[in-house]
Amino acid sequence: MSSTAIAATLNARATGATSAHGSAAEGLSRGLEVWAAKLREETGEGKVLGDHVAVDRWTAAVGRWLVDASLLADIPSLRAALRAFQSAGTRLQPGGQAARLEAVVTAFAEVTQAALDRAEQATLADTLDPKSWAAKMLVLVCHEAHITSSDICDRLDVHEAQISRSGKMLLERGLVIKTRLGRSKGWYATPRGEATARQLAERESE
Repeated sequence: MSSTAIAATLNARATGATSAHGSAAEGLSRGLEVWAAKLREETGEGKVLGDHVAVDRWTAAVGRWLVDASLLADIPSLRAALRAFQSAGTRLQPGGQAARLEAVVTAFAEVTQAALDRAEQATLADTLDPKSWAAKMLVLVCHEAHITSSDICDRLDVHEAQISRSGKMLLERGLVIKTRLGRSKGWYATPRGEATARQLAERESE
């Protein structure tokens, strides 16, 4: 399939996918199959995506797909796209005929990772109850960097076991980190945690 055909296929599917979220997700999935298959084909066995015009057409088509996936916050599609870009990146060598495609794939991988992070942030905020101990702990950590577990217990008037459970959940979600400063261990919010805390505050005030 030519790059022009890929672009036409993706455009048609993207246009038809806007009627409903379900059909949009289906369109994204099919579009991903098309461009990812072409990328695998053209980066395997020393092949590349033709000349610069072909690469530019493929780039435009995939770029539009990536915008749609980002706007829909389609986490499965974004994860699959990231794997496709990363896999292609390992097969492409910098310089020479593949230089243009290698640069595009690298840039797309970075953009996809950022879009995936944002989508996961939104999911975390939506699934975390603003009134839960974990949410309250996250907000407190955002306001007071390096706050200790003992201080969190005192501020929230809750048992240490609860803070341990909440802290573990926040750690697993990448919202906080715990590190040592001097003789004490304290909690810090990650950039993702700070964004989630702001969203929680907005939901709480509604």
